[in-house]
Parts: sequence; C-alpha cells; structure tokens
Amino acid sequence: MNHKLWLLGRVAAVGAHVVGEKITRPKARTAGDVPVDGGSITADWLTAVLCRDHPGAQVDSFELANASSGTSTRAALRVQYNTQGEQAGLPTELFAKMSTTLAQRIVLGGAKVIDGESHFFTAMRPEVEIEAPRGYWAAHDPDSWRSITLMEDIAVTKGAIFSEPTAPIGRDQMEDLVRNLARLHGTFWEHPGLAVLKTPNEMLAAVLASIDMKTRAAVGLERAGEVVPESLRGQSERLWAGVERALDLATTQLPPTLLHGDPHIGQTYRTAEGRMGFADWQVVMQGGWGHDFAYTVTSGCDPEDRRAWDRDLLRAYLDELGRHGGKVPTFDEAWLIYRQQSMFAYAAWAFTIGRAFYQPRMQPEDTCRTLMHRITTAIDDNACLDALGV
Repeated sequence: MNHKLWLLGRVAAVGAHVVGEKITRPKARTAGDVPVDGGSITADWLTAVLCRDHPGAQVDSFELANASSGTSTRAALRVQYNTQGEQAGLPTELFAKMSTTLAQRIVLGGAKVIDGESHFFTAMRPEVEIEAPRGYWAAHDPDSWRSITLMEDIAVTKGAIFSEPTAPIGRDQMEDLVRNLARLHGTFWEHPGLAVLKTPNEMLAAVLASIDMKTRAAVGLERAGEVVPESLRGQSERLWAGVERALDLATTQLPPTLLHGDPHIGQTYRTAEGRMGFADWQVVMQGGWGHDFAYTVTSGCDPEDRRAWDRDLLRAYLDELGRHGGKVPTFDEAWLIYRQQSMFAYAAWAFTIGRAFYQPRMQPEDTCRTLMHRITTAIDDNACLDALGV
C-alpha cells in the first residue's frame, strides 16, 4: 500500500511536469538537461553530450526521422559535426529513445525501470563483448521521469534487421542468441556492480504496485485461450503461483548475474554479417541466468523447433558460460532451472494481450498470440509448474 500511495503522488507530480512542459516548451541546451521530446533537442545539447571529450568539436546540424511511439518514443537521429568532430570520428547515425508522454513515464517510472538503459549503456555495456548497440549518452530526471538514451543506430551502422516475432527462427540464429546471453552472464557473474540493480522480486513488486499484472495476465490467458494448451486453460491462479515462485528462485536461489530482463524474440536483430544481438535494455536487473535463457528460447522457437533444439541450445549456453567466467551447473541442474524459469515469459505476454484500456498498446495482437502459444506450449511440454512444486 505504501508503494501505491507513493505512485499516486508521483502520478500527480509527473502530471504537473507534463502540463508545465506543454506550456513552457523548454529546450535542452546543457548536459544536465533531459529533453522533453525530440522537438526540445538542440545542437547545443548534442554538442554537450556527444562532444564532451573532444575540445573544439561541435554539432553543426541534426535531423530526426522515422519517429514512433510505444512504451517509449523512438526516432532516428542524423548528426553533422564541424571539422574537429568529423576528425574525432564522433557518431553520426544514432537512435534516440525518450519517455515523452505521461503514460510512458508512469509505466517506466512506476515499474522502476526508467533508469535501466541509462545504467546499462553508461556503466555495463563498455565491459562486455556482445552483439548489442553501443551507447553514447543516457540520462533521466527523477522528478519529471523524463529520460533519453542515445545509442548506435544499428539499422544503419550494421545493416541490422529486427526479428519478426511471428516468423520462425533458424537453429544457428537461436544458438547465437543464447551464446550471446552466456557471454553477458559470464562476464557479470556475481559482479560487485550488480548491487545497484533491482532483483526479479523487486521488479515484480514494482509492477504490481502500479498495474494489477496478475489480473491482466488472467484476462490475457482467456483472450488467448484458443492458442493455449487445454491443460492450462482456466489455470490462471496456478500459473501466477508459478510466476511468483520462479521469480523468487531467480532472486534468492541462483547466483546473480546481469540479466537483460525482457529478452523476447522481438528484441533481437540480425546484422548484415549474420550476427544475432539483443536491443532494448530497459529492464536490466540482477538475478539467475535461467530467467533470460528460458525467456529467449520459449518466446523465440516454434514448438516443434524447441522440442528438437532446446537440449542442444542449453549445452551451447553452458559451454559459452564456462568460457566467460560463469560457474557452470551440471546439465541436469541446468535443465531443471530452465523448466522452472519459463514462467515470467508467460506473465509478460499474458499481461500484454490482457491489457486494460488505460495501458499503452505495446505489441500487435498477432504477436501476442504467437508468443503465448509458444510459451504456454513449452510450459505444458516441460511440466514447468510441476518443476516448481505449484
């Protein structure tokens, strides 16, 4: 209840900021400013954040293109520098993510993920060799819940094509993804820098305080009923008990590492060279490796492919984890963890398709149904609820 009261107060305060911004239309000019939206970005601000380590370099001009809005507001950013900036090799093809609307700020701030990408791109991305965008600047304002991340526009720099969630993915592509996760997890295995990140339990508590995820997941289970295995229809209470148990195990029983947190197949891309990577690091947290592995495999593989591949994918993951500093469990131990950690993927997508009228529409319905089919079929095939004892 205390968190709910806190959130109500924050809604009022952030709402007042949004109203004030619409009246004053402030411009961002110094590195301490967090832009309200794309229209408030200036060449002075870009100079302050992109040229900060290169005296004499400055941004001469820029343009925003291909803006879109969902959980955040996104736009491509093309930047031109003076001669010093060009000689310094400063980035010209960027991608901006911002929290511009009241709904975006409440969803991200209320779930306590408003600073997720800021922390990942500034403190952790430079330490690990994985396929993921490079970050150039990230900041958030704790009062207004404005936020912005400037990152590499991989569609231009790497010829990246984002995965179509409803399309099948190849065996080699899926292995590349789980090996990418293993490099991330191994690098940050029990890393001291994890202490500042929330745990899966803390993430769930924050979400529940802002939105009734349990109820919305129950609604989503009904809405997607025709693609859910018959054995799980009408089992929302048991499924939710599995979600809570899985997140608690990821928080309290497994060695902590850096988790992507939301590594569904729609967050992935393929570069022109054929490398698979993860984008959208908003939900980074600390917890057990199985959370990311299970979410990636169960959301990405069609059921027949998963049944044929998941054991080999787990072996590939464990092999890569050991190469990069992680403590490798036995295969049987890892298989149990994979089964147990397959539950949050269900909650995330049942909640998405079960959204209430006041929630932003985060994903198309056909994507929700496809992933609900894959994930719930995996839960049924692998007796995940039995593995959790619920």
